[in-house]
Amino acid sequence: MEYKKLGNTAIKVSPFVMGCWSVGGDYFGSVEDTNSIRCIKTYLEHGINTFDTAEVYGMGRAEKVLGEALKGTDRESVVVFSKVWPLHYGKKEMEEACDQSLKRLGMDYLDVYFLHYPPQAGTSMELAMESINELKRKGKIRSIGVSNFTLDMLKEASAYGTVDVIQPCYNLLWRYIDKDILPYCVKENIGVIPYSTLAQGLLTGRFTKDTQITGGRAKAALFQPGVYEECLEVTDALIELGKKYDHSATQICINWLVKNPNLTAPIVGGANSEHALDNLKALDFIMEQEDYKKIDEISSAFCEKMPEYQLFFDTKVKGE
Repeated sequence: MEYKKLGNTAIKVSPFVMGCWSVGGDYFGSVEDTNSIRCIKTYLEHGINTFDTAEVYGMGRAEKVLGEALKGTDRESVVVFSKVWPLHYGKKEMEEACDQSLKRLGMDYLDVYFLHYPPQAGTSMELAMESINELKRKGKIRSIGVSNFTLDMLKEASAYGTVDVIQPCYNLLWRYIDKDILPYCVKENIGVIPYSTLAQGLLTGRFTKDTQITGGRAKAALFQPGVYEECLEVTDALIELGKKYDHSATQICINWLVKNPNLTAPIVGGANSEHALDNLKALDFIMEQEDYKKIDEISSAFCEKMPEYQLFFDTKVKGE
C-alpha cells in the first residue's frame, strides 16, 4: 500500500483515512462500540493507518473507542487526527481540551490537531493560532490543521503560524473548493483531507426516491426535495459505471477521490468490519482514464447548477 506525505510535514498517511464521526453514535444514530472497534482493527490490519476523530464526536466517545481499538499498537505506526471545538480556543481551554483528548485516546501526542471551525464571536484567529502553536511547542501535537475554513480564513490563520493541512467538505456532489482552496493548497503544498466524501451516504446507492430522510441528514442541503432527486441521478451514473468494473458506486466514488492528485487522502467511514472490507475494495482497481474524466464531467455539471451553500449541514447560501 502506498502512503502519501501530508503537505510539508514528515507525516505519511494511508490512501484514505478512517473517519470516526459515526463511532460517536450521535449524528448518524446508535452504533455498537464492539462493531466500531472491529471496523478500526480491520482497517489497520489492511494497511489503513490514519484515523480522524474529534472531541465533539459523541462528546468524547469516538476518541475513547478509537483509543481502545488502538491499544497495544505501536504509536509510531498509526496517524491520529483530532479536532478542538471553537469554545475551547483560549490558551488554557485548548490545552485542557487537548489533554482530555489525549487521555481518552491513551496517547501522549496527536499527529494533527484541527481547529474544527473558524473562531466564533469573542475569539480571534490570532488567539486560536497562538493557543494551538503553544501545544505544538510543547510536543502535544505534531502539526496544525484547520477545518471548514474559507480561503481567506486559511490565509489569515497562516499569518499566525504554519497550517499544515485543511479538512474541507468535498465529494462528487460538493466541489466548491475546486475554485480557490484546492489550487491554493496545491501551490503552497498544504495537505487536503476532505470529509463527507460519500455525501453522507448519497453516493453509495443505498438511498432511493422513496427513502425517508431522518436525523441530521434531514437538514442538510443535498437531502432537500428537488436537490435530492438530482443527487440520485449522479449516483445512478456511478452505479452504471460500476457494472463495468464489477464494483459498487461507493467503491467507484472512493477510487475517484483517492486517484485525485490534488487531494492527500479522503476520509471514509465504516460501522463494522464488513463495511471496512467493502471500502478497501476501492483500492484494488484502476479505471480507464476516460471513465475518470466521465465521472468528473457528470459531477461538475451537477455542481455548477448548485447554489453556493455555506456548509453541508444546512441550507444557508453564501451572501444571504
